[in-house]
Amino acid sequence: MLLDDIAQALAELKKPETASLTDQAIDEGLIPTDIILKGLCAGMDKVGERYEKKEYFVPDMLKASQIFNEAMSKVRPLIADQESKPRATGVIGLVKGNTQDNGKNIVQVMLEANGFKAEDLGKSVAQDKFLQAASGGADFIGLSIMTSAGVKEAKKVVAALQQDGFRARLIVGGAAVDAKKAEEIIGADGYANDAGEAVLIMKQWFPN
Repeated sequence: MLLDDIAQALAELKKPETASLTDQAIDEGLIPTDIILKGLCAGMDKVGERYEKKEYFVPDMLKASQIFNEAMSKVRPLIADQESKPRATGVIGLVKGNTQDNGKNIVQVMLEANGFKAEDLGKSVAQDKFLQAASGGADFIGLSIMTSAGVKEAKKVVAALQQDGFRARLIVGGAAVDAKKAEEIIGADGYANDAGEAVLIMKQWFPN
């Protein structure tokens, strides 16, 4: 199956093949969200599994992220074309000092694939950018936290948002945080262990 082939090509870090198969899937009229979730995201899941087994290392993860992002650039416009009014609008980004963005990228893509407009603020995002998004009327803010220092930074961001009275929902995730830290230390409204869980939480917060 073509989507399985995309996932396998990405899992094996085959850049030209991943791009070619993604083009083929688009040309054949496959559903854009299927290309993303069953093809590209499935491939990234395989990459993550190999990393956990120490079959892949940081350079491999970076290469996979590049392949994923380039393939996504082909599919993303099709999502925009098929979407109507989003369920909710918000931003997602790595807190200041954090730069490992594979997980954040997948969460952002899956949110968009499920009808949420999620602007990607990128890596090492300053507190002011999150505050600016909240003041602009964002419905949700996602903080990706990959280091212990990032936990402290996220706590500062949340405290600043609460002090200014912003009402955006706050969801956090990443390697350096768990449900207990999210609630007791950071003060977030929710915690997601992975992209799928993030989508479920967002759907509960912002139902159709």
